[in-house]
Amino acid sequence: MLPILKFLYRAWRYRLKVDPAEIRYILQALQPGNTAVDVGCHKGGYLYWMQKRTGHSGACYAFEPQPALYQYLADMQRRLGWTHVHLAHKALSAKPGVMPLHVPVGASGVSPGATLNAVETVGTVYQVSVDTLDACLLDRGIRPTFIKIDVEGHERYVLEGSRRLLEACKPKLLIECEARHQPPGGTIADVFGFLENLGYQGYFFHRGYFRPLGEFDPAIHQKTGDGRFWAAADYVNNFVFEQRSTQPASSDSCSIG
Repeated sequence: MLPILKFLYRAWRYRLKVDPAEIRYILQALQPGNTAVDVGCHKGGYLYWMQKRTGHSGACYAFEPQPALYQYLADMQRRLGWTHVHLAHKALSAKPGVMPLHVPVGASGVSPGATLNAVETVGTVYQVSVDTLDACLLDRGIRPTFIKIDVEGHERYVLEGSRRLLEACKPKLLIECEARHQPPGGTIADVFGFLENLGYQGYFFHRGYFRPLGEFDPAIHQKTGDGRFWAAADYVNNFVFEQRSTQPASSDSCSIG
């Protein structure tokens, strides 16, 4: 029972303290019976709410490449009876194969900073199976309505491997994207431009509210510095993308409180 309570505590902490506006958006974007995708689950703080909203009449497809985290999530899946959650021990990118997963040094052996991008300082490197969302989902007839992506700078490659799915299904997207995690020569503008070319319009969460992507200023909203600069009140790392033909949620409905 204790592992379940700790898992539920983490999920509620995300909803009430860590990312309340983002979780609220997920609950608005999804309906019972929908299909959702979680790319980079970590410890399931978002996955819990995604599966709860889709319900057993829907489905969640979850991808986590870190071995220990995959085993943890598989255990929670079994304990909680999540027959509608389909968990895969693999990473996603622009093409299938095997790639090194760089996991930063940490006492727990796992990290939210694990990335497929080459980095100089790491704790552990795993060779992991890699696939594309086009192959894992669209080619199998699975058509998601919502996708969350948290891959520490590998966003553009995940999206490239999802191009046909994005064009066919037009799912809503919630993406963590930070300049500090981008690969050499890559920028967050590359990620935004890729989606805009597919007919998406972007928004970002700022102090609990939706704001149009045109108001995003990296010099303000992703300002780096000493210490835990990413915890600053104006620091932004989560973005929403919806097709231009859809009506986005209002700032009031995505406010905190």
